[in-house]
Amino acid sequence: MTATTASASLPRTSSASAETFPLHLAAVLFAATSVIVGVIWDISWHRSVGRDTFWTPAHMGIYLGGIVAGVACGWLVLRTTLTGTTADQAATVRFWGFRGPLGAWVSIWGAIAMITSAPFDNWWHNAYGLDVKVLSPPHVLLALGFTGIQLGAILMLAARQNDATSDDANLGAYRWLFAYAAGLLIANLAIMGFEYIGFPNAAHNGLYYKVCAAAFPILLVATARTSTLRWPATSRMGKAAAHTL
Repeated sequence: MTATTASASLPRTSSASAETFPLHLAAVLFAATSVIVGVIWDISWHRSVGRDTFWTPAHMGIYLGGIVAGVACGWLVLRTTLTGTTADQAATVRFWGFRGPLGAWVSIWGAIAMITSAPFDNWWHNAYGLDVKVLSPPHVLLALGFTGIQLGAILMLAARQNDATSDDANLGAYRWLFAYAAGLLIANLAIMGFEYIGFPNAAHNGLYYKVCAAAFPILLVATARTSTLRWPATSRMGKAAAHTL
């Protein structure tokens, strides 16, 4: 895989202010949201109902996100490869002869990991019963998958935010949705560390603070440096808190 340019988005049109919000980007943001809602719902489902079947609404919300992100970004890659102009293709990453924005590739890989984890997770439960821990092998693969979708959304939004001119009608949306996507990723990290930081009494244990210090500051600083919002880290924490309450 070789990157032909640092930009991860398609170039702006000649009339930036009249450009509509990209459909593929809206789809990936929906997918990232669906995954987080589904995972939180799934944890609650397991704790209150148990794992009665693979086809729970929570599971469907999770895998719907993977399918939507994979289809949307796959369409974007095919469109760019087959009908994109020379300028379009110059702003992409090439892989196996196909061209697409870096964020789209990351989302596609995340979607593939998520779909792969589905039969693995079903087999795991049939073989070993209920999960003793949140981070079982199939759940780790699933978590890596939806992390890829969230990172893909962040990369595409960062590129759009940085490329947009001051008269771009979508500039404000790109900035705030970047904060929203970063908040989803922070909520994702909180879910992955649920066993260590998910219970009130866990704050009395030193491991709680080690896990938080290892995960959250790095992401907050990285996304704050990328965001063009005022007080970006504070905005991100607000979004993350809204998703975890």
